[in-house]
Amino acid sequence: ADEAQWAQKLRAKVDGPVVCLALSGGSVHKVWPYVDTIVARIRLAVPNAVVVLTGGPADAVLAEPWRRDPNVWCNAGKWSIRQTMAFAQCADLVIGPETGVLNAVSMENVWKILFLSHSTVKNLSRDWVNTISCVPEQVACYPCHQLHTRGFESCTRHEMGCAVCAVAIDANSVWQAVKKVLGTMIAGQITDEY
Repeated sequence: ADEAQWAQKLRAKVDGPVVCLALSGGSVHKVWPYVDTIVARIRLAVPNAVVVLTGGPADAVLAEPWRRDPNVWCNAGKWSIRQTMAFAQCADLVIGPETGVLNAVSMENVWKILFLSHSTVKNLSRDWVNTISCVPEQVACYPCHQLHTRGFESCTRHEMGCAVCAVAIDANSVWQAVKKVLGTMIAGQITDEY
């Protein structure tokens, strides 16, 4: 109850939409390489939106480029997993890989954009509410149904450094999903013109 109250109090300080973005999951295939693109597009298209970057201590480096933007809260490595999950329940949109944070809000009314990596819609997110599942297209090893606890030993790595399934979920398709969700929360149309 204390954590829920803390999260609701913090959420109440924001006038615009709140997007909670989980920077990674517990394995190499749960790091999406286009986070900065989506954060930048949200910030440009919806100036009053707040993007909350979450994750463990190792994810803090992924949030580093945004530390000077007051509307991007870099909480990776700062919030506990319980705080992150409590706050995610208050967000308007939660984005991220198939990991604990997204699983925790699967049946909450909050909107979700889920990056699938080792699971399919049928065996993970089919029955989730308010969810847009992003599926890697034309990836021979998807779905692998593996957790890849030994790094890239059994995971196909793209030349960008991420898993091929993560790279295959392109930034533009995710942006279209973000626009669809945030467009229901603000007055006017979200544009691609910056």
